[in-house]
Amino acid sequence: MKHLRYLLLLFSSLLVFWSCNEDTYVDPIQLSTVRGRVLYSVNQQPIRNATVTLSPTSRVVTTDSSGSFRFDSVLVGSYTIRAAKVNYGTESSTITVTADASPLVTILLTDDQTQNRPPTAPTLVSPNSSTVISSNMVTLKWTATDPNRDSLTYDVLLFKSGSATPTASYTGLTVDTLNLSNLLYNTTYLWQVIVKDGINTVNGSIWSFSTGPVPDYSFVFARRINGQYQLFTANATGPMAQLTRDGSNWRPIVSPNRQQIAYISNINTDLQLFVMNADGSNSRQVTTVPIAGLYQTDLSFCWSPDGTQLLYPNNDRLFAIRTDGTGLRVVAQAPSGRIFAGCDWTPQGNRMAARTTGTSVYDNEITTFLADGSGAKSVYVRKDSRVGNPVFSVDGRQLVFSADVSGFMNEQGRQLDARLYLLDLSTNGLTDLSVTPSSSSNTGQTNKPTGTNDIDPRFSPNGSQLLFTNVDNTGNGTRSVYTIELTGTAQPAQNRKLLFTSAEMPYWRQ
Repeated sequence: MKHLRYLLLLFSSLLVFWSCNEDTYVDPIQLSTVRGRVLYSVNQQPIRNATVTLSPTSRVVTTDSSGSFRFDSVLVGSYTIRAAKVNYGTESSTITVTADASPLVTILLTDDQTQNRPPTAPTLVSPNSSTVISSNMVTLKWTATDPNRDSLTYDVLLFKSGSATPTASYTGLTVDTLNLSNLLYNTTYLWQVIVKDGINTVNGSIWSFSTGPVPDYSFVFARRINGQYQLFTANATGPMAQLTRDGSNWRPIVSPNRQQIAYISNINTDLQLFVMNADGSNSRQVTTVPIAGLYQTDLSFCWSPDGTQLLYPNNDRLFAIRTDGTGLRVVAQAPSGRIFAGCDWTPQGNRMAARTTGTSVYDNEITTFLADGSGAKSVYVRKDSRVGNPVFSVDGRQLVFSADVSGFMNEQGRQLDARLYLLDLSTNGLTDLSVTPSSSSNTGQTNKPTGTNDIDPRFSPNGSQLLFTNVDNTGNGTRSVYTIELTGTAQPAQNRKLLFTSAEMPYWRQ
């Protein structure tokens, strides 16, 4: 037993000795390098100064001019590399780093614009396609949304049916509503909305609507737009309709049956007479020998009482022509050295009246003659004043015209105080219609604004009113259309009433 304990003690001592002399071994640390490039996904071009993060470490580097980046002394293992830059998206790549390989990573970034989702195509709200609008105004409405909640803008293109060129374009609208006015009647319009979010553009469908026939308006007149005259029709209140849009068009005169309008146009360079329907449709040139005289906008013409012919001046001759362009004939010849400016024909068809000028617009004479051009009779002469073209009363017994009482003359033909006058052809009595007669005298008091001219008078169809233009005598002021009532045997004027501003050369439609 004693020997056994001795042997166990000896064995334990040897174990301790062996343990103290045995070598100790530790696994070595293994490092590697991670390299890569950050490129633009669209064209593979390098992205400079992109931020590259190595996770789960907190190490961050930026790319150089070639888009390259590098992490040295990276422990072997699995990592996530994230690349990001302002105005670009963030992209990630997972890698495994080993001791015997240096990973080369390529990360492709997409810019924010490329990632932006486009807005929805616009949806029609109103008017419904194929709707017929009763007026020449309409409100277009649509709706669109953007998945990124970007601010939207809209372009609207408006076409007349059959035309590939837009009638009008409206760009950069920030609301989904557009008010249109001054549309043509009896016209089909097409329209398209284009939606933009600053990055994407989405074209909408083509929608349509139509306008109905022109209402039975009471007046027609000329209006200056961008240096040219265009013709309009309107009632005393409410919307108006534009009848012409091409060239310059003025002096609208309605046919005896009120269904057509004749006018002067320079659309074919020379001044010619055109005729169109009362709604502006079916416009056609009537004359081939132009209307001509001393001043273009001073010229006037008239219809024959039966509505089949137009009577108009061409320098020293008065011509008549059928409205289909045939039957041109000379009606009257002006005296030597004189030029016709304007004319009129009685509703009864038995007489005509015309104004002639000499070499100056201040040298004026009004003459009446029979329908065949014979029996010429001078009824009003002014050699030192501007005078307007004569117009017959409904019964053919009176003429109305304008005349300047200032006696002023210059090379531009300016007039300072033009008034409306009524001439009784049986008595040669002359009544100033631009004054309000006094109960105690015949002199009266002017109701025409000081510094203005009353010009271009026209009798109403029943003869109870006059329609005329009032204009600043500088020629630069606003031109406005007025009416006055004619009452009593002496035909004094009453109740001067403003109808339209920015309007001139008016005529009664009804």
